[in-house]
Amino acid sequence: MNLALTPTTTAQPPLFTNLEQCRSWQQTLPVMNPLQTQVQLLEQLQLLNGFTLAGDVRLAMLEALRESIYFAQGESAKKFSGKPLPLTLAEQAVQQAVHGLWEVVLTGYLRCLESSLAGDGSLKLQAATICQRALAALTDDYTDLMRAGCQPGKDFWRQAHALYTSAEALAVTRAAVPDKLRAAAPMTPAAAYIELMLLAAASLHELPPRQQTWVIRWARLWAGKVNILATPPTLESPALPLCVDLDGSTPAVFRPQEGNGARWLETTELRKSLKRRLNLLAKGDPADTPARLGLGDDCTQPACGEVLRSVYPRWVKGGVLRRHERHPMSGTCRFAAGINVIHYYISGHQPFKPPGSVNTDELRRQREELGTFGRIATRFDDDYSQNHDYQLENWSVIEDWGLFDQSADGLRLVRPLSQEGGRLAVGQLVAMQPAGSSGFLLGVVRWTQIAEDNLAAGIQLMAGKPLPVAMRRTGVMAVQDQYLPGFLLMSPEASKQPVGAILPPGSFKSDRIMEAWTEIVTYRVKLKALVERGADYERASCEEVS
Repeated sequence: MNLALTPTTTAQPPLFTNLEQCRSWQQTLPVMNPLQTQVQLLEQLQLLNGFTLAGDVRLAMLEALRESIYFAQGESAKKFSGKPLPLTLAEQAVQQAVHGLWEVVLTGYLRCLESSLAGDGSLKLQAATICQRALAALTDDYTDLMRAGCQPGKDFWRQAHALYTSAEALAVTRAAVPDKLRAAAPMTPAAAYIELMLLAAASLHELPPRQQTWVIRWARLWAGKVNILATPPTLESPALPLCVDLDGSTPAVFRPQEGNGARWLETTELRKSLKRRLNLLAKGDPADTPARLGLGDDCTQPACGEVLRSVYPRWVKGGVLRRHERHPMSGTCRFAAGINVIHYYISGHQPFKPPGSVNTDELRRQREELGTFGRIATRFDDDYSQNHDYQLENWSVIEDWGLFDQSADGLRLVRPLSQEGGRLAVGQLVAMQPAGSSGFLLGVVRWTQIAEDNLAAGIQLMAGKPLPVAMRRTGVMAVQDQYLPGFLLMSPEASKQPVGAILPPGSFKSDRIMEAWTEIVTYRVKLKALVERGADYERASCEEVS
């Protein structure tokens, strides 16, 4: 393995050069200020990586600092995890600092690996620890990159494969080492590598932060159920192996690989474990809670089962199959995000004014303008979008796509980061009007990513033509409820019946009657089933009632 590390010197020593000094310095870290702790760790580890030291001394100090490193990284990552994209400048700065610290931690272990590969006798018994720690740092860097919506490049995967190759060369792939900061049970270098490959296959960018945490935990927990083979496994079960090329620059996929670097991740035991849990969750026995099934105390139904079903094909069944082919598309698309903004544009640039919403000041202004000009001025509505920071953005359509078990309709959109625009979050309601279409369509953001110098987003479209309405509950207890902006999704058939409703968050209740008001007609609809709960809306099936 060519580690490509620069030579060390004794010109610029860190504040510590032995384990005792390291522990004394560690006591001075400002633990009440994680960001400052991170800065100091980054500065001293950079100096440590460039300083000439015995391999066992370097490893001992890195091990002593691990707890402080994980504390600082975990607290700092909260500043950007799950935030809408693109990140603010402050969030970007924290994310880059987290990534930078993981890189210097990895470089420290690479220094130790360099010594071990060179035959350093003091590290002979530590080879497994070095490989596992390096792969763990790379994996933790990956999860933080995904939390920030960033995809690692080819060099990242080359480094991951090279680290596992080194573990093979040192014959320590299956040597278990304690890692109490990351797992309750000892972990092997092979398991750390498999954990990274499972995370890469799980499409973390399509999940909200809470569900990302679940999948990260599951990948670590079940990595030991996967074996890495140098020859193709016999397919004696429905489980399909993930394949990886250790000489390549991509993560594991379900496409067969060739050459000396080809390895197969045999997933039979992982499939059995996933299938058993899925079957028990599907039965709905109250005793079989996600916590009892080892999925985590924070996992809740039905979301837990949905996420488990989404990773199942990605880990053991050949990937997610699409019911409809992708069709390359190009062109521009008008785009708006947020229920209030969307309501404004779909209603023809009309501010949201439910019945009885004209206040005393506005009535007085209208009377004065009628008396003075003989009409009511429209300049207030003309400036409404600017005053409320509403805007239509222009995005580029890359392709359409379909999700396996949700919808056949979707778009992949791209906007340059240099272009002014809003921020997007997974689960957010959006509207778009592709070039050549007559009106806006509603959709939901399924994933967002920073790809080179662009913000990319996957949008799942909703069936039905959106009708902007003012919505509120009906009944004696709802007389005082305020009207809030919402939409009815109208059937494309001649009947023009409402088939779905986009509601304010917290509105859904089965069989609840909702009033949907427009200036022309008022609908009364009964809510039937909750289709999905988004970040800023709820979507329900409905039917009109007399």
